[in-house]
Amino acid sequence: MMKKLSVPGNKYLALSKKLIAGLLLLVSSILPAQADQAAVNRLGSLLDKMDSLDAGFQQRILDARGARLQEVDGKLSLKRPGKFYWQTENPFPQTVVSDGSTLWLFDPDLEQVTIQQIDESISRTPAMLLSGDVASITEKFEVLKVRDSDIEEFVLRPKEEESLFEELRLNFADQWLVSLLLVDSLGQRTAIELRDVRFNQEQKAGRYTFNVPDGVDVIQQ
Repeated sequence: MMKKLSVPGNKYLALSKKLIAGLLLLVSSILPAQADQAAVNRLGSLLDKMDSLDAGFQQRILDARGARLQEVDGKLSLKRPGKFYWQTENPFPQTVVSDGSTLWLFDPDLEQVTIQQIDESISRTPAMLLSGDVASITEKFEVLKVRDSDIEEFVLRPKEEESLFEELRLNFADQWLVSLLLVDSLGQRTAIELRDVRFNQEQKAGRYTFNVPDGVDVIQQ
């Protein structure tokens, strides 16, 4: 039987919010403010090609000196508008799901699910960037293109001082997304390398809903 709790927050949701922020940006197809209009236009054309994405990934978290703090593999799915599925494996298992209006974060070690409505702060996360509307991010982000060769690299910098991250880097090869890098205010970096990527393919029904397991704590935020 589910146990319902109501608390202001928990550390596991806070740890995931930077990543959720970046992914939400991607699924919202939102484009950053025009530090470089050509870069904005190019990034927009690349994101517009992605209606959905399924991939495996490796996530590495590094401190400001480059020392590795954590490494974990997982699975990722995205679909516009605003839907994503993120699951990491042992030794740090966690599942994050959004249907575009509700966010579920499940920590099996804690036997705990956090449920939160998508609000303004979450909609600025990297997860939403891949899954949404390319016009609405322009007032919140600056964008630069810093590499244009076999890999196209874009840097997105939030205009608000209280953002969850300092910058988000997106790398594209052959016009498709291959990796992301988030940098926070302390210089900690979260690098995500995509593997076995499939774009715009049919996805599993019910992928973006979460059924709360029996017997876990439910935290409503």
